[in-house]
Amino acid sequence: MPDPMRDKPGVFQTLKRLLRALLEIGQTRLSLLANEAEEEKIRLVRVFALCFLALFCLGLGVVLLVAFLTLLFWESRLLLLGAGSLAFLALAAILVGQCRASLRQGQPLFAATLTELRRDIASLRDGDTENDASETGDAHESPAA
Repeated sequence: MPDPMRDKPGVFQTLKRLLRALLEIGQTRLSLLANEAEEEKIRLVRVFALCFLALFCLGLGVVLLVAFLTLLFWESRLLLLGAGSLAFLALAAILVGQCRASLRQGQPLFAATLTELRRDIASLRDGDTENDASETGDAHESPAA
């Protein structure tokens, strides 16, 4: 007859399994955190590039506008310089708008990681209530049992 005490895992094995599970959960969450950090870095680099382009276009537009005003009373070259100034100023305005939109649409930092951690906590709480119910004999048994 098998000894029921030998079939049950020891305290050390249980702690070892628990530690392994916690480390696997931690590794998964850290991977998710690193992925979100990388996505945030890419978004910020894009925003900085757009802002740099906007500032460049704005500066070039101002220089062309000054050249336009300088040459205001000079033959037909005015139309070309005026159109160039307006084009760069319009491009700068569009890029500034894109920078603002990119900054507004950003999610809270590490939102997916926080969501997963909340799910973990909720599932652990649900597991505790199930264990408490089974200890008191209130757990629902399956129809086959």
